[in-house]
Amino acid sequence: MTLCNNIIVPLDGSKLSAQALPAARLMANATRAPITLVRSFESLPDWYADADHGRFSAAMAAGEHDRTLADLSCIRRRMEHWGVETPIFVEAHEEPAHDAIIGMANRDPSALVVMSTHGRSGFSRMLTGSVTAKVVNAVRNPTLIVRCNKTDCPVVPQFFENIIVPLDGTGFAEHALDYAGELATTFGTRITLFRSTPGADYFRTHSDWGHFGGTAIAFNEPEDMARDLAHASEDYLWQKADSLRARFPLFDVDVMNSRENPQSAIVNLASRLDNGLVVMATRGRRSVGRALFGSVGDFVVRHSTTPTLLVRGPLHAAEGAFGGHQHDRHRELAAV
Repeated sequence: MTLCNNIIVPLDGSKLSAQALPAARLMANATRAPITLVRSFESLPDWYADADHGRFSAAMAAGEHDRTLADLSCIRRRMEHWGVETPIFVEAHEEPAHDAIIGMANRDPSALVVMSTHGRSGFSRMLTGSVTAKVVNAVRNPTLIVRCNKTDCPVVPQFFENIIVPLDGTGFAEHALDYAGELATTFGTRITLFRSTPGADYFRTHSDWGHFGGTAIAFNEPEDMARDLAHASEDYLWQKADSLRARFPLFDVDVMNSRENPQSAIVNLASRLDNGLVVMATRGRRSVGRALFGSVGDFVVRHSTTPTLLVRGPLHAAEGAFGGHQHDRHRELAAV
């Protein structure tokens, strides 16, 4: 597979959106893909036009279009000065930002979208909306997200040293492995395959469940059940590591099984590894209950200062080594 043939970088003139530029430079120089800087501007209201005073709608829109392109051209020159080695194009669109980004992405399925986000959560995001969330929900393209806010802007590394791939035993989550393998080959990077399984407290609470994620569990002491499941999960992760090594000339592959909450465990692991990148599959679910990205993906994007590459997996992926059609509760316990 080819990582990307184009890199789309949405900008709005703010310092926040500009935080995506270092990540775009990094990916462009690694993949040799060109960059397209895009910015939207809103149409002027009809009441603002006044032919008697020389204010014509078409002329004012054309002027705003030219000013937007001029601003983007300044950013292009700045990126060229930074050392971007691939062509940089600029586009201005007279439509809402999310519509422009989604339209460009849908026309170019091979493109990588690189965006920054405030990492807002809860009611404030529901009130203000999120261009990033709308894009992730609507496009099939992989989307690289850099979280930033006024007091906490992470510095994108010069290159990625550690790629973290959260898995949950399903074929859907494994869809991220191809992207991770390509990136690791490109950057000469270490991959850590991660999975979270429940500890003994879970089995004390749910002692009536005799299987998890397709793996049968004998009714033993809770500590023994948690240990057996962790061992089975590590075996699964090493199988995936061996498969990656067979397909990609990787520098190093490691595995980690945690008994922490999966959301917190991923964020904590990413914070411990230098110059990291989280690569994970997402369904881009739309329901409020799944918090737009899906529960774990959304949490990682909102709380981790490590850039996150969200890969849109197939809608009906085959189940993985822990497969089988289990009850939804079983999947959610380790779902990413």
